[in-house]
Amino acid sequence: MANPKSNKKSRMSHILSVIDGQELERQRLSRELHDGIGQSMVAIKMKLESLSYIPEKEIKPQLEGIKRQFDQIIDEIRRITTDLMPPVLEEFGLVIALFNLCEDTGRHSSVRIKFEHKVSTDEWNKKIQTYLYRIVQEALNNIIKHSNADQAYIKLMNDNDFIYLSIQDNGKGFRPHDSGSQGGHGLHNMQERVKLLGGLIDLNSATGKGTLIQIKVPRYL
Repeated sequence: MANPKSNKKSRMSHILSVIDGQELERQRLSRELHDGIGQSMVAIKMKLESLSYIPEKEIKPQLEGIKRQFDQIIDEIRRITTDLMPPVLEEFGLVIALFNLCEDTGRHSSVRIKFEHKVSTDEWNKKIQTYLYRIVQEALNNIIKHSNADQAYIKLMNDNDFIYLSIQDNGKGFRPHDSGSQGGHGLHNMQERVKLLGGLIDLNSATGKGTLIQIKVPRYL
C-alpha cells in the first residue's frame, strides 16, 4: 500500500522543482533585460540628453548612431521573445523548430550540425515540446562555446510511451564531475528540465572522446 506521507512528500518535491525551474528562467530573463536592453537604453538616454550641448552640425551623425542602437535593441527584444516561445515551435511543432534551430546555429558557427528524426508525430504537450527545444538549445550552446567540436548530431525518436533525444558531438570531451568549466550551468538546466518532465538523462563524455547526451521522457504528461 502506498504511503500517503511519502506520496505527499513526492508531490511537494515535484512542485518545488517546478517553481525552482521557473525561478531560474525568470532570473535569466531578468539578467538579459538588465544587462542588455536596460544598459543600452541608459546609454541612448544619455546620448539624447547630450544633444543639446553639441554643435548643430554634429547632431545628425549622433542621431544616426542612436538609430543604429535602437535597431540593435529591437533585434535583442526579438531574440528574447523568440527564446521565450519560438514562433516556429508554436506554429509548426518541435521537429521543424529543431530543424530550423540546427540550420541557424550551423550557419552562425563552425560546427556542422545534422538533425535526424523518426517520430510518428510531434503533437505533444506544449511543455514537452518547449523543454526539449530548450535542452537542444542549451546543448548546442555548450558545444559551440566549450567543446571545440566541428560536428554535432541531434536525433529525435519516439515510441508509444516515450520520446528519445540524443545529442552528440566530436569535441574534446570532459570529465562530467568537472563540468563546472564546461558549461556546467547549461548542463544543470538540461538536467532540471528532464527532471521536470519525469524523464531520465544520461551523460557520457571523456577527455578527447566527445560527448553523448541521451534523454528519455514520457510521451504524455
